[in-house]
Amino acid sequence: MFGGERVPGYYVSNMANERLKWETTEQWNAGLDLGFFEDRIKVTADWYDKVTRDLLLYALLPASSGFEQGMLNIGKIRNRGFELTLETVNVKTRQFQWSTSFNIAFNRNRILGLVDGQNTLQSSVSWETRFNSQFPYISQVGKPTGMMYGFIYDGTYKAEDFDDKGNLVSGVPSFKGNAMQPGDMKYRDMNGDGVIDDYDRTIIGCGQPLNTGGFGNNFNWKNFDLNIFFAWSYGNDVLNANRLVFESGWRSQTNQLASYADRWSPENPASNIPRVNAVGREEYSSRVIEDGSFLRLKNVSLGYTLPSRSLRKAGISQMRVYVSADNIWTLTGYSGPDPEVSTRNSVLTPGFDWSAYPRAFGFTAGVNLTF
Repeated sequence: MFGGERVPGYYVSNMANERLKWETTEQWNAGLDLGFFEDRIKVTADWYDKVTRDLLLYALLPASSGFEQGMLNIGKIRNRGFELTLETVNVKTRQFQWSTSFNIAFNRNRILGLVDGQNTLQSSVSWETRFNSQFPYISQVGKPTGMMYGFIYDGTYKAEDFDDKGNLVSGVPSFKGNAMQPGDMKYRDMNGDGVIDDYDRTIIGCGQPLNTGGFGNNFNWKNFDLNIFFAWSYGNDVLNANRLVFESGWRSQTNQLASYADRWSPENPASNIPRVNAVGREEYSSRVIEDGSFLRLKNVSLGYTLPSRSLRKAGISQMRVYVSADNIWTLTGYSGPDPEVSTRNSVLTPGFDWSAYPRAFGFTAGVNLTF
């Protein structure tokens, strides 16, 4: 046994880089503003092209450096898009007015370059021990940032995938050489080598929306005013990590989602929800990639402005009372609590949902006074 005593120690975990500098952005815009019928119809259009280079990013380093990664000025990204705003006065009389505002934005994000000679950058997400060593996101030159990455889910193994001895029939691949059973998770053999392994991972989703926008209406009748505003996002995917834990049955003494009651079992052999302790349950796959598109009634407010003549004796020039509600209603196909989610705020890991608290319904009432 060696002598001595234990003492605290330190080591350098990150590489110093004295050459770090600010990111550089170049952008051009072309805009158009139009008004018709004494500005009762107004149109604003804007085209833009923004290129950012020398991005600050933790990049993988050669093993000879002694470090796994370091902060570098690397890569180049382009954001190119179009925004349109339409404002109209639909009705305008002495006592009643109705106006509408509509806007929509299209943005296309593309990676133009990474580290010299690098075409792919994989990104991990720290949230649960059994998944932290995997890379659910990948960024590739020529594609949007933070594409979702994993296996394509083809349902569960069924009885017809096995012969009478319990072996897989010819042409049905196994997962990483495991002995498969009915109810286990079946993934697609992308390279056709007869076995499912890490070489079969592929792009399975995109967190970048095709378009976003808003739509509002303002109504004024006598002293009353009403505003109704909708917002939406279309075409973006969400990685619902909640289902990896609460719809997989791999951890004991853990409640499951109600949907897991329909899991595969000998009595329910047609189900594509994996059985308890299914092989392949600890993998990112298209099973948990969902369409995150939504339409949300974001705000409704109703107000009343008291006649000024009734306020003069109190020295008040204007008084408005109002009530307002936020996040009232959402239309979406997403199974989680809220489709407007990204619990890992990085352009490289968009649309990740792990126990995100949904946007709460809010109700307020107030009085605005002007003296």
